[in-house]
Amino acid sequence: MSFLLIPLKLSLNLKKHGSQIKGKFSLIWLGIRVFSREIPEEKDEDEKKKKEKEEKDKKEKFDVDGILKILNLFLDAWPHIHRLLVTIYHSFSLEKFSLDLVMGLESPADTALFTGYIWAFTNPLTALTPIHVLVTPEFNRRVLDGNLQIDVKLKLFRIVVGAIRAYTKKPVRELIKEIRS
Repeated sequence: MSFLLIPLKLSLNLKKHGSQIKGKFSLIWLGIRVFSREIPEEKDEDEKKKKEKEEKDKKEKFDVDGILKILNLFLDAWPHIHRLLVTIYHSFSLEKFSLDLVMGLESPADTALFTGYIWAFTNPLTALTPIHVLVTPEFNRRVLDGNLQIDVKLKLFRIVVGAIRAYTKKPVRELIKEIRS
């Protein structure tokens, strides 16, 4: 039960230079890295073929009546799902958001205009939140490169309680049952 009371830290680091995107996602609990994944993840050809086959089978499985039934069940369960989504939203807290961006558009005037809009929007946020955005305009070429770092704290206790509360409602259980079948 203690893992529900101690928050998890989710960390995402992405770097884009040219057409190459690299990054790392980490899940940290009590300063211990529980889960880590490199982005993009390398997969075997056999795994790709299996996933493609599974996706194709899933696409063939759905029919219009099934989709309509799921939508009706979703509408019945929406108040409970909405309450769970709000609980999930309130369980996250942003610790760090850092974006270093090099941006260049086709026209130097467009580059200056968009850079100004971004600066006008992000500078007030920097004073009030842990958001740091640095946009460097590139007037000579068309480019969009940068680094992104996001650290989020997640409190699981509220989410688990909200999920149990939602699952105790009949419309939610019926929706889950229909989706699984």
